[in-house]
Amino acid sequence: MAKSERRNMSISIALLLLLAPGYMLWSADAFAPVASRTNGFTMPITRSYMSTVQDERMTEEDEDFLFGDENIEYPGHHPKKSKTGAILRDPKSPLNPLDHSLKDPLINKLRTMRETTVSCPGLWKDLAKNCPNKRAILDEHMCDEKVDLTFKEMEKTIRASAAAFASLGVKKGMNVAILGENSAKWLIADHGIQLLGGASSVRGADAPSEELRYIYEHSESAKVAVIQGPKLLKRLAKDAKTKGLSGLGLQNEKYGSVKTIVLLHREKMSNDKIQEIAAPLDIQVFVLSDLLETVKPISANDVPKIGLDDLSTIVYTSGTTGQPKGVMLTHGNLLHQLGHRLAPTKPYDETEPLPGEIMLSLLPVWHITERTFELWMFSRGCNVVYSSIRSFKNDLAKHKPQWMVLVPRVLEKVALGVQGKFASGSAVVKTLVKLFTATGTMKHENLKIASGVIVGDEKPSSFKRLIARLIVALLAPLNAVGDKLVWSKVKDGFGGRQKCIISGGSALAGSLESFYELCGIDIIVGYGLTECSPLIAHRRLDANLITGGCVGKAVLDTELRVVDPESKADSGERKSVPIGEVGVVIARGPQVMKGYFKNPEATAKAVDKFGWFDTGDLGRVNPATGDIILTGRCKDTIVLSNGENIEPSPIEDAILSESSLVEQVMLTGQDGRKLVAIVVLNPSELVGAGFLNKKEGKALQAESERVNDPKCSEEDCAKGCDILAEASVKLRSDKELGKALLVDMKSATKDFRKWEQVGDVYITLEPFAMANGQLTQSYKVKRDSVLERYGDSLED
Repeated sequence: MAKSERRNMSISIALLLLLAPGYMLWSADAFAPVASRTNGFTMPITRSYMSTVQDERMTEEDEDFLFGDENIEYPGHHPKKSKTGAILRDPKSPLNPLDHSLKDPLINKLRTMRETTVSCPGLWKDLAKNCPNKRAILDEHMCDEKVDLTFKEMEKTIRASAAAFASLGVKKGMNVAILGENSAKWLIADHGIQLLGGASSVRGADAPSEELRYIYEHSESAKVAVIQGPKLLKRLAKDAKTKGLSGLGLQNEKYGSVKTIVLLHREKMSNDKIQEIAAPLDIQVFVLSDLLETVKPISANDVPKIGLDDLSTIVYTSGTTGQPKGVMLTHGNLLHQLGHRLAPTKPYDETEPLPGEIMLSLLPVWHITERTFELWMFSRGCNVVYSSIRSFKNDLAKHKPQWMVLVPRVLEKVALGVQGKFASGSAVVKTLVKLFTATGTMKHENLKIASGVIVGDEKPSSFKRLIARLIVALLAPLNAVGDKLVWSKVKDGFGGRQKCIISGGSALAGSLESFYELCGIDIIVGYGLTECSPLIAHRRLDANLITGGCVGKAVLDTELRVVDPESKADSGERKSVPIGEVGVVIARGPQVMKGYFKNPEATAKAVDKFGWFDTGDLGRVNPATGDIILTGRCKDTIVLSNGENIEPSPIEDAILSESSLVEQVMLTGQDGRKLVAIVVLNPSELVGAGFLNKKEGKALQAESERVNDPKCSEEDCAKGCDILAEASVKLRSDKELGKALLVDMKSATKDFRKWEQVGDVYITLEPFAMANGQLTQSYKVKRDSVLERYGDSLED
């Protein structure tokens, strides 16, 4: 046993001896036979505590955890593995009884539907049959008028949408560009096109005009484009005129210039005004809602046959470099994603979405994570409520959703807001938060040991697990108080009924993991790429390894390997490196894309001849649990002048966890002698630390939030960045601030190798944002863009 382990064991035993007498007072009958237990902590410490936690009783789940068998066997799918460690598909395996409900027959009908449907819009026919009167979608903010439809009404509306696009000439095999933001109308247009056998080529309306033109041209959109509304129509026309292009500048070799535009929303503009804009552009312009009112829904007999191998959509990646690539995803690719279970070893009704439950939709629907998650929820009879950044807080309180999928940036903003309130509270509040953070952290550390869900080479011994269980039990009364006084407030902020939050799109920082773990909010990290529809792995609610970089285990029917980055598939399949070693993660399964549209060279580079997709992510298998832990990106590797290779992601994560001043960070130092951290500082935190006065901090925080808004205009962004840049110059001259940040850097990287420690810091207040081109629309930092922005200054 290592010295540190012996020390921790001694502390644990000392804690047991110290707290044991009090514990026997709190729960004298906890160790009694089950039949005679009063089932609980009565906690007679003081009367004030009694008023707060009047009846914190030990539940049956608590008893099972503390006194049950460590090795409970659950029925489930135990797939065979190849010699190289890859999971083999087994289509003949028996059904898992835990995938079925013993309480609600509708759940089982929907399960059958998911297994038999062969197209994405085909789901609506079965949903209309199985749960006709349950709400499907509610959109109170994003459309011209409120949209509130049951599954029966939605199925009819999708058929009307198909009829509308058929009247515009859309047929099976055609591609139609949809350039719009999240709303019910976006979904209606998308599935109407797909029901005809067409494929949607998608991108957000806020993307640069040049990029939208490229997508229309490259995707061979068939003379028809669906766009957000009149504002985008005018922007495209203005930009085309500036560049000497005719009309909207939307054209391609196969079909020529766009002839028909369908607006998702009229944006309070009259038809006469819309037609006035359209007249000089030589195009027809319709509003989707008007089209839906003028057509008869298409009949089932007039719908072409669509199969799993037919193209469903072309999703253009928001790459950090170069032109976006068009990822071709089939109906089979997307429908594969509907089979995921959050807790395969638990009964379905306990952990999965149930008919009638609510998902709050915030992310852009053209983002494959949001798009697939909505399908996943619809296929379980749940309803989707569309929200926005502006209405998000109110919608949480109003609708109290059980489910959400969020990107780390949103989770970070919520956490920063809560932590800011804690920091500005009274001395009593600060003391309580500090106390319950300490006890909560100890609880969760020991919960991981007790359950064996840890990072390490092997699971902890039975003795360690027993000690950990007792520590959790001893701390339970105090943590119950903390939950009621502090952490429950955070849960209430999410509506109070949240079952689980899915985090996807980019890596979740360890500091955020720890914060939400303390709050008692379950976060499941999903891992994948657009090319994989997107999920290839996710963490499980029944064995959630909560640590930075952990993305869980392979999803259904999916093979994952960690291979040598230098290995090639020329002479055979690439074999796994030894468990625990870092390598490149590759994946194979039904969700892997058909290929990149009109780019066979890039397809061959991404998917080898054996069907393995190269994610480009570096990771390793955690020996104790089998989870994949990501460590960085191959192309992000920094090579110093001494030849040492450095993966920046874990170090950046550590810095964000350590320094409250740092809101964003990116490491650089290619071919240099040391690592340099480009740090985006938080103005409000600088006020608290005494580096800015309140007036300055408030003004700069407002400019930062303006630039961070994805809808920020070019003019407002430029103005805000100029103000922030000027203030940054002043901060960079503050030697005390520089020293404070270097102290944080040293503390954050103390456990890293010498050459992985930050040698210098470059301070800025200008955020990595979409508006200034330093953040992708899926919230990933554009490293090349950031380096281009600050490169000259770094050399100086």
